[in-house]
Amino acid sequence: MDYEKFKEKFTEDLKSNLEARGYEIASIEITPSQKLNQDAYDAISVKLEDSMMGPSGNFSNLFAAFEKVGDYDMILDHATQLMEEAISHMPTYDMSQITDYDFIKDKLVLEAVNSEKNAALLEKVPHKDMEDIAIVYRVLLGQMDDGIASVVVSNEMLEKMDVTKEQLHKDALISSPEIRPVEVNTLFGTIAELLPDVDLGIPAGGPEDQILVGTVTDKHHGAGVIAYEGFLDEQARKMGEDFYIIPCSIHEVLLVPESMGGDIEALKEMIASVNTCELSPEDVLSNNLYHYDSKEKVFEIADTFKERIAAKERESDKEKESAVGKLKKTQDKVKEAPKKEHKPKIKDKPEMAL
Repeated sequence: MDYEKFKEKFTEDLKSNLEARGYEIASIEITPSQKLNQDAYDAISVKLEDSMMGPSGNFSNLFAAFEKVGDYDMILDHATQLMEEAISHMPTYDMSQITDYDFIKDKLVLEAVNSEKNAALLEKVPHKDMEDIAIVYRVLLGQMDDGIASVVVSNEMLEKMDVTKEQLHKDALISSPEIRPVEVNTLFGTIAELLPDVDLGIPAGGPEDQILVGTVTDKHHGAGVIAYEGFLDEQARKMGEDFYIIPCSIHEVLLVPESMGGDIEALKEMIASVNTCELSPEDVLSNNLYHYDSKEKVFEIADTFKERIAAKERESDKEKESAVGKLKKTQDKVKEAPKKEHKPKIKDKPEMAL
């Protein structure tokens, strides 16, 4: 069975299965979709009668599973069960509220994603660029048994709400830290939390106590803290110096004091290795290393920082050379200037006392 025949038969059979279990189904549609940090795929969506809501899933994965195992009924039964569970756990809010800005403004959170990977989606959603990282805005609608009900704010939503991107960003800076507070721990403390019963054998006061891990309290999509107002400056103040930022994943970042980040090539190699060998593709944030200059308030790729500092040093050297050159020219002019003839002054004759 090819893809088109599978699609036609599957939608009909899934609708029949759900209706047999007592659900009133308006339609089942398969449309192109893309989630943040994931490749594009075909999504299957179930629309319920008298409701603006309905569950959806990855139809491309269902077809891939069918091609692998060849058991159509098993794939259909699995999808039917998943959709039924999703319907029974759907939140009760009215989807029309999604375009009510007064309803969503206090539910906005910031989320960091890779710009290149999400290029197509970023054309449709408001975002703020931080080098090759894009900060997008998500509305958290509630907690479900298997995760969080949420929706990414789109340009279409903003247009319907008659809200500017600037206002959206301003409100998200207020709501995001309240909904998902910042959590900063040392690297040692983070490892100790993950392995509470293991003697790490790491001495206190070492590098692991100076490198910080930045995320949010639920550790989910926590890399967005880099866009929180004042976050970078606060960490620089605590460290007493500027720092490098390692994008561990979309969930957290490492903050390495500048004094410890001398070999940035080694740090970049570490990032590439972790992204390739240890992270799933959807969790990768970036292959770049970043730097924060607290004096200039600049977040930038580490290589750009090094180039900027080198350019400043070259300019400073030129200015010094220029100043020395001007002084030398002045001295040469003084030496070359014709000397004035020195005439001795005739002293006044002393008055004679009478």
